[in-house]
Amino acid sequence: MAKTTARADQPVETTGTVEKRSYDYVPLNERHGRPRHLFSVWFGENIHILAVVTGSLGVVLGLGLVWTIIAILIGNVLGALFMAFHSAQGPKLGLPQMIQSRAQFGYHGGLLPTVIALFMYLVYGAAGIVPCGQALQAVFGGSLDLWIVLCTIPMVGLAIFGYNQVHRAMRIQTAAFVVLFAIVGIWLLVHGIPSPQLHAGHFIWGAFLGSVSAYAVWQISYAPYVSDYSRYLPPDQTRNAFAYTYLGTNIGSIIPMAIGAGLAALYPTLGTVGAIHKLAGGVLTFLIGISIIMPNSFNVYGGIITTLTIGTNFREFKSTARLRVVVGIIVGGLMMVAAIVGAGNFINNVYNFLLILLYFLIPWTAVNLTDFYLVRRGQYRTDDFFAKNGPYGQWNWTGLGVYIITFLIEIPFMATPHFTGPVGHALNGGDITWIVGTVVAVPLYFFLDRARLRRQRVVS
Repeated sequence: MAKTTARADQPVETTGTVEKRSYDYVPLNERHGRPRHLFSVWFGENIHILAVVTGSLGVVLGLGLVWTIIAILIGNVLGALFMAFHSAQGPKLGLPQMIQSRAQFGYHGGLLPTVIALFMYLVYGAAGIVPCGQALQAVFGGSLDLWIVLCTIPMVGLAIFGYNQVHRAMRIQTAAFVVLFAIVGIWLLVHGIPSPQLHAGHFIWGAFLGSVSAYAVWQISYAPYVSDYSRYLPPDQTRNAFAYTYLGTNIGSIIPMAIGAGLAALYPTLGTVGAIHKLAGGVLTFLIGISIIMPNSFNVYGGIITTLTIGTNFREFKSTARLRVVVGIIVGGLMMVAAIVGAGNFINNVYNFLLILLYFLIPWTAVNLTDFYLVRRGQYRTDDFFAKNGPYGQWNWTGLGVYIITFLIEIPFMATPHFTGPVGHALNGGDITWIVGTVVAVPLYFFLDRARLRRQRVVS
């Protein structure tokens, strides 16, 4: 049975401006908020310039506008299922996402997916800073490096303030930028895409499968974040958490991605920022450029929680506001440096990163969701996540073994510019790794871990 009382050594969260909790459990007397706010959290988190950039990938790969939009729809609708199921874990457990991995991989074994998630936050955060800087440079000129620094500062500040302020910021983001992107979308339709560009490109299996995978991993990559933003909700709101998250993230992603695909078809040589500037002018380019600032704070926020979670494996300590500030500045600084270094070949870097990220995330999310929904069915003791020598053990070789086996099975199906497996070659560069990884990991973990738990009950 899930334990829902506060741990004795933790203070009750106050109403101060800086959130004090990070990796730790949210007791019932601090639960608050409404599930419907998760719609604006995930709508607002997706409706920004990086989603526009990502939407252009299919056209850039030669797929054509119509097939790119079909890939956008399929990838988002399927990929969002993973992250919405993770969102429903937050109210039930009252914990951030990555510390839950200790139940599947062990107290120290959970470091493997947690370190991978931290790397994801850093690179994704950098990827979000770059188009913000590029947009401001396109409008005002000057040094791209300077604009990258200025874009980073408010992202770090919002993440440090924490959960309640992030939720409020996303409501503002949703209200403001749905209007802005609607204007750009209508402008794009009124301007029209000439027939040669509209029908440019053609269906290519490899490009189509690669695009679907990229759009799916856009959603799947939120899996390490998602219960961070639902963990303060009351425990009876799991179904509502799923529904509002799923709707918000799909609608919020598909709109800007479709706009990005249209811009790439209309101005194939200009890049996303250049296309926005040519179509809509300086003011809208500026506004769309800064649309990433509040959503990209999620990467800093997740980076703070994950860094502190990693730290608890080596030393016990309490979450404090001062600790959040220090770690937030460090995490944001690393993202800023990575953005400056990686700004040169941005669109290719984003695509390659999304594919590589997929290979590491699928085994983790499949194992985590299988454990939660099929093996333990949501029944966990909160204190067990913090017990180094508790029932989860220091290393759960069943979970780790399934993760490694799944990753190895994925290799023949991989398709990247640097490595393509034999199946990937046979599919003309098409990538179905995320499907294969799920099909392998779910039943393998289900049967092996149930057998392990039965053996434990017999011994005890």
